[in-house]
Amino acid sequence: MTTQPTPADSPQRLGAPSAPVADPAQEALVRSLRASFNVLRVLMIVLVGLYVINGLFTVRPDERGLVARLGRLQPGAGGEGGLVFTPGTYVRLPEPFDRQYHLPGPEKTQQLRITTFMFNHEQAATAPDLAAIVTKSASLQPGVDGAMFTGDRNLSHGRWEVQYRISDPVLLLQNVAEFRKSDEPPPDLTRLIARLTETAVVREVANRTVEQVTRTALEDVRAGVKRRLQAALNRLNTGVQVVQVTALTIEPGDVRQAFEDVVRAENDKQRIERQADEQATKTLNKVAGQRYADLRDAIRAYGDAQTRGEPEAQQRALLATINQKLEAARAGDVAIMLTQAGSEASQTGSRVQREYTEFVEYNKQRQIQPTVTLLGLWTQMRDEVLKRKENEIFFVPDSNEIEILVKSDRQRQIELEQERALKRQRGETPESSMPPPPPRSR
Repeated sequence: MTTQPTPADSPQRLGAPSAPVADPAQEALVRSLRASFNVLRVLMIVLVGLYVINGLFTVRPDERGLVARLGRLQPGAGGEGGLVFTPGTYVRLPEPFDRQYHLPGPEKTQQLRITTFMFNHEQAATAPDLAAIVTKSASLQPGVDGAMFTGDRNLSHGRWEVQYRISDPVLLLQNVAEFRKSDEPPPDLTRLIARLTETAVVREVANRTVEQVTRTALEDVRAGVKRRLQAALNRLNTGVQVVQVTALTIEPGDVRQAFEDVVRAENDKQRIERQADEQATKTLNKVAGQRYADLRDAIRAYGDAQTRGEPEAQQRALLATINQKLEAARAGDVAIMLTQAGSEASQTGSRVQREYTEFVEYNKQRQIQPTVTLLGLWTQMRDEVLKRKENEIFFVPDSNEIEILVKSDRQRQIELEQERALKRQRGETPESSMPPPPPRSR
């Protein structure tokens, strides 16, 4: 076996190690691992950046924020102080160390619509006029049709809307659980307000009649529901303030026509009463002038005192008040009637005085000449009876009797009374009348 000589500058001759032979597969593996490590490094940098960015806490202008670190609320930042974060951007620890809560601000009004008490209809939650969609039905389906049970044992339907604000986010977070990071109200809060509103409606309507719930006192019913709802929210420390409660109510369609007839009759009654009041006012103004109300109240007070049996002194004082009111109300027909009454009173007084004087004179004459006095009285009475136009006189032939029918013709009496009324209107003094004699004499 022959060996070839090694060159003098050969690495083996100089004692240097020989270079390994390159493996393509190994080189490919190394390049792949190096690229993977670079990708992983970039990915870790991105994740760390996102984790850090996740700690930024941005509160929008219509929001308020809360931050809980390991379950404990952290002091807030902004002008309100306390635990509330006002609108702005803050740097906080990322989750799970810090948990961020976004809540509607106190100036943002939330609205909740409740259709629990509505009849089944596709537009029950949106129709602006319930009368346009209510249908006649002989019965309501439980679980499908909703209704309110009033205090007079009637049914009615209603759609209720609650407007509210979150006035204290801290109380809300501490007492209402399971919030979510969203612009919408917390789901548990919405359900809570809905249930409390339903309870308030049931209790308020149970104390009302169906007319009050649907027509005459709907505003009072709304105010009562609002008051009950706010009291319930305050007892639970929810930090929610009720702004307004509105409702659209209606009777069931099967009986709605009957209620409309009742309302129409009530409106007619009120219209007639207003017309009567207007006519009474005109009449009273004509009779007593502008002071008729004072005079009327004084008369009513005097009548009430008599009914209750008040002391005489108090009744006399009330009667004196009436007289004062009469003097003050000397206007219109009252003045005319008072003048006529005064004139008639004077005439009556004069007549009574004259009769009294005549009686005294007759009494004196009777003591002196009894027969002459009686004859004069009989003659005077005969003249008074015979000259009355109301009486009818009949002479019975061949006898000594005269038949006189006293006030036999009713129509004649009416005509004579009309004549006297005309004389009074012309200012003439009507003929004086004596007390009527017996109905028939012979």
